[in-house]
Amino acid sequence: AASTDGDAPTVPAAPVAEKAVLESETLFFEGPPSKKELIIPAVSVLTIIGIVPFAAALARQTWVKYKITSRRISVQSGFGGQDFTEIVYSDIEQLKFVYRGSKDVGDMVISLRDGAKLEMRFVPQFQDVYRYIYERCSAEAQQDSSPMAADSE
Repeated sequence: AASTDGDAPTVPAAPVAEKAVLESETLFFEGPPSKKELIIPAVSVLTIIGIVPFAAALARQTWVKYKITSRRISVQSGFGGQDFTEIVYSDIEQLKFVYRGSKDVGDMVISLRDGAKLEMRFVPQFQDVYRYIYERCSAEAQQDSSPMAADSE
């Protein structure tokens, strides 16, 4: 029997609509490398040799910008900030780190599944940033990575 009231048959709403909505991306950290990288080069500028390292550190402060969100890591760098690198946590194969003087600043090398490496130097709020990235890596990546000691606050 056909409907005589002219209305189209109703189709039940798809329950996948709620699941299709992705969790919104939240910003964890955004900013340049730590200003502490300028201390030693600034002191060494008193010698002629120190001018080049100071200029390099100053250029990094001006043109490098790190952005860490709940979904990805972005690094803007290069002359005038024209180079842009973006990775997602599922691409990370391994994390390694080293502190720069204090535990507040450090460098990390992120190895990706395709063999590429991303170096992040003089990362401020280092312990918080490293733990945030480490927690979002796969279990396999965490096993291959350098864990940060819980008592290194």
